[in-house]
Amino acid sequence: MNNTMKNIERRKAQHTQRTQRAWSDEALAAAYLKGDVRAFAAIVDRHTPRLIAVARKNARTHQDAQDIVQEALLKASLHMHTFRSEAALATWLCRLVINAGYDHAKRADNKRRHLSLDDEDTMGPGIVTAAAYTPLAHFDRIMALRQILAKMPSANRRALMLIDVQGFSINNAARKLGVAPGTVKSRRHRAREMIVDYFADEPVG
Repeated sequence: MNNTMKNIERRKAQHTQRTQRAWSDEALAAAYLKGDVRAFAAIVDRHTPRLIAVARKNARTHQDAQDIVQEALLKASLHMHTFRSEAALATWLCRLVINAGYDHAKRADNKRRHLSLDDEDTMGPGIVTAAAYTPLAHFDRIMALRQILAKMPSANRRALMLIDVQGFSINNAARKLGVAPGTVKSRRHRAREMIVDYFADEPVG
């Protein structure tokens, strides 16, 4: 009986995916904003090849391009409500990728210049890398990361976003937040622990 129900649900999901492939970008965005995560998966599937091509212009390696696209898709999943249909969704996504490419380069530069100030970075270069996913193979992790960030205390989230996403050094982030460097370092460390702990606890398979 359980297998029968699983097969029914699988067929329903496959039917939905086939239907959504014919939807316009605007329809997919609207469906996602109403809570249909499969609609965003369809957006990812449709646009990732082009986004990877755009990311390669600001990336040293294909892996860097993957990381840039992952970051841009995460931002898209968090800020889809800001998308305005008078502009093409592809254009909006490409702009996010270009901005993520600049941020990626800035973080790499800051990491080299501030490595001695940030020696706790044994956990990895950023929240997206720590979560260890790729845009198409593990889309569910984008949603999981979105939920973690939404539930995270704002102080920890702001420290994490300033340093890992916007490329601020710990000292500059501390000045922006009006706290001591040790405080922002601790908040960011705790935020990263929350993300890494979540993915470490995920069941395999």
